[in-house]
Amino acid sequence: MPGGTMHMLALLAVMLVLLAKNGKAEPNMTATYTLGFLAPTADSAMIPASLATEWISAFNVAMEVLNSERTYILVAQVQPSQCDWQLAERGAETIVLPITPPVIGVVGPECTSAAMSASRSLMFNNISLVSFAATAETLSNRGLFPNFFRTVYGDMHQAAALVASIMKLQMRKVTIVVSQSYYSSNLGQNVQKLINGSTTVRTVTVAIGDKSLIDAEILESALNSIEADEVVLLAVEPLQARDIWQKAYKMGKTGYPYWYLGADGVTAFDLADVNTTDPSMLAELVGEIGVSPFGGDFSSDNVCNKFYSHWRKKNYPGLISDGQNRTRSYVPYLIDAVTAYFKVIDNLIEANISVNALTVFQAFNGSGPGTPVFEGCSGLVSFDPETGTRNATAQIPIFEFVSLIHGYWEAKGQIRNETFQSLQPLTRPGSATGSTYNGSSSTIVGTLVGLAAVLGLILGISYYLLRKKKKALTRSESMDRIWDH
Repeated sequence: MPGGTMHMLALLAVMLVLLAKNGKAEPNMTATYTLGFLAPTADSAMIPASLATEWISAFNVAMEVLNSERTYILVAQVQPSQCDWQLAERGAETIVLPITPPVIGVVGPECTSAAMSASRSLMFNNISLVSFAATAETLSNRGLFPNFFRTVYGDMHQAAALVASIMKLQMRKVTIVVSQSYYSSNLGQNVQKLINGSTTVRTVTVAIGDKSLIDAEILESALNSIEADEVVLLAVEPLQARDIWQKAYKMGKTGYPYWYLGADGVTAFDLADVNTTDPSMLAELVGEIGVSPFGGDFSSDNVCNKFYSHWRKKNYPGLISDGQNRTRSYVPYLIDAVTAYFKVIDNLIEANISVNALTVFQAFNGSGPGTPVFEGCSGLVSFDPETGTRNATAQIPIFEFVSLIHGYWEAKGQIRNETFQSLQPLTRPGSATGSTYNGSSSTIVGTLVGLAAVLGLILGISYYLLRKKKKALTRSESMDRIWDH
């Protein structure tokens, strides 16, 4: 062969070696992008430390597992949010600073107000934001938050699950406790709208300071009129729910109504953490109820197993178990938020389209190729381009109705597509005898009254027969009146 040809072949061979590794092209092997994470921290005023640890571990697990399956790399840029809108805004502003590798999107934050401020900061840089727990319907306003998406269902679905539960329990009255946050007021309004006069509702706004302090006078005034066949719905952030319940406990107001601790209230009580949950309160908590997004694996082939296996292998803290934590965690929705970005990048690479923040954003909103639709830990994941929220048609919302039994939140029923499917017997809150409840407090009350009446009749007849055996006594006119009465 001529020397020039040999030289060209040798050069081509070198290029092939450089381009190929494990049968994959080198650009895919070395391509690296940055995924931001606005993360909760242990010192958050709104999220329990144990839950923050759980979510941080879930994010790391998802990144490690999904990176191991691909020929490109996503590296994390983590900034604290603490459910605080100012901190989330600063974190978002830090993430958008020019860095290498470039940022292609952000996961989080978990709270509505923080998501609002972060979304606005990222919007001007065409960077998408996918939250796993921010549920306020306001975030679906495309005019205000065009770059916001979520793997969790919006507040209207959560509110519908709450109302379905209230109707199933046949509660005669509902007291909704709200704060001044967007999430809280939104959820309270949605619940009241869906109840639509079918039961008596009142809304109480509690004053909450910088440290989630509850105004005891407002709360006590509201609780003084609570009745046994009533439910107190805490439509507030997790630690606010805990603070409210603890103050009510100290007031002696937790024993008889149902306290509905909700999706966020359920996450407020880490029953194994004696530093945050007073052990003396646990007996009083037994029987309290809540609703949380379904925390199991939707898929028939258990697509989530690989994440939990990796979590266990790495011995990261906060591994969710099948009992205590399964129904009180947004972990499947967080894993799916991370997975959504990997799926978009996969689709863009397959379509031979450059991967950057803009093309990723366009894939999410449907204005460009690469739109993610995949089977995730929380079911079939896709996004409504008109709202950015989870597509409830592709995967119907499933919530679990839970009750605190045997030291953890136990599933007692399921709400599928806003319809209550079944209800297992419940332990009445504050019941020393462990009486059960199967759908209506009036059933229990009526049964007890009936038993008392029968017992009274038996005693009356026995007393009358006993008196007949004894010598008759002379009664005064006043005694006659009392006996006749």
